[in-house]
Amino acid sequence: MVEPIRRTIEVRCDPATAFAVFTERMAAWWPLDRNSVSAMSGAAARSVTIEPHVGGSVYEIAADGSRQDWATVRTFEPGRRLVLAWHVMAPPDQATEVEVRFVPSGGGTRVELEHRGWEILGAEAEVRRGHYDGGWARVFDDCFARACAAAA
Repeated sequence: MVEPIRRTIEVRCDPATAFAVFTERMAAWWPLDRNSVSAMSGAAARSVTIEPHVGGSVYEIAADGSRQDWATVRTFEPGRRLVLAWHVMAPPDQATEVEVRFVPSGGGTRVELEHRGWEILGAEAEVRRGHYDGGWARVFDDCFARACAAAA
C-alpha cells in the first residue's frame, strides 16, 4: 500500500468561508504558473474552475484556450467536505482521490487534505505520489492558507 498524503492547516476564517475560498476562488490562489498542465508547456494557465456539484468537473483553461480536465467532483458538501476523483493528465479510470475536510476549530477552521488511492497507478504510484507530496505542501499549506488569511 502506498501511504496517502495528509496535510492539515489551521486558518482564521470559518468553515463556510474556507470552503468558498477553496472551491469558488481557486483561480485566485492556485499557482497556475507552476502547478497546471499549461505550465508544463512553459505558460501559465488562464484559470481553474470547480463546478459546484457532484459529477462536476475541475478543469483549467490553458494558455492556448484549451480545456484540461483535472478531476471530477464526487462529494460536494459546502462548509464541510469536498471529494475529488483526481486525474490530471490521466484517464478518469486512473483517478486517485483527494478529500478536503473543513472542521470548526476555535475561532477558525482546521482544513485537512488527504490524497489517497495511489495503487491505481500501479508501478508509477510511488513516483507520482512523490511529485504531489511537495506540490500539496506549496499549493495547500502556502497558497491556500494565504488566501484564507486574506478572506478572514
